[in-house]
Amino acid sequence: MSKERIVIHKIFIVDIEKEEHFIDSYREKGYKLQYVNNNTFKYIFTKCQDAFIPKVRIDYRTFSKKEEYDDYLTMYEDAGWKHIRGSQNSGVHYFEQMTPNTTEELFSDKQSYAELYKRLFGYSISGLSLCVIMLCILQTQFNTTLFTNPKKLFFTPGIWDLNGSKFAYAFLFELSFVIFRNIWTFLIIIALILFIVCAIKCKKKQKQYQASL
Repeated sequence: MSKERIVIHKIFIVDIEKEEHFIDSYREKGYKLQYVNNNTFKYIFTKCQDAFIPKVRIDYRTFSKKEEYDDYLTMYEDAGWKHIRGSQNSGVHYFEQMTPNTTEELFSDKQSYAELYKRLFGYSISGLSLCVIMLCILQTQFNTTLFTNPKKLFFTPGIWDLNGSKFAYAFLFELSFVIFRNIWTFLIIIALILFIVCAIKCKKKQKQYQASL
């Protein structure tokens, strides 16, 4: 196998099929997926000279017991799929074909895809709920004014009395400091928005697969 590598950072918002097609596009060019980091959205592909380059398929599950997780991996291994990325609590799992005779799809029917997006929807709702709780704690415990009176976050005297370009300059100049001082609140808001988008997309995908049954 050649050491030629391609490193790509690409974001997929709960679109399993789109991510699989992305990985397949490099497989068709002769590259094998070597590494995935879901936190940094990093994909590493290595040039492969082998006649057989396995397809990669994705599932989402979490497990409360290690025995259940081991049974899950064994089930797919018996079906010809090697687990290459994921853990008991990571949620996202990547599998690759073990042989050319392995079926090309991890799921055999549309109901399985509907259940996959149902699980992702539940994850999105849980994350959304956690963000709301954290924002409520920040609001009550740390007396943040982001929601009640955001103007108080700006410390420049008389900034709200300025007009035109002077106001725009002063506002934009201090905005970076406002974000820095309230970085955790803004990060939680961003996460909240992402979870809302994920929940909407997952529910839509789930309904699409259920309608095609």
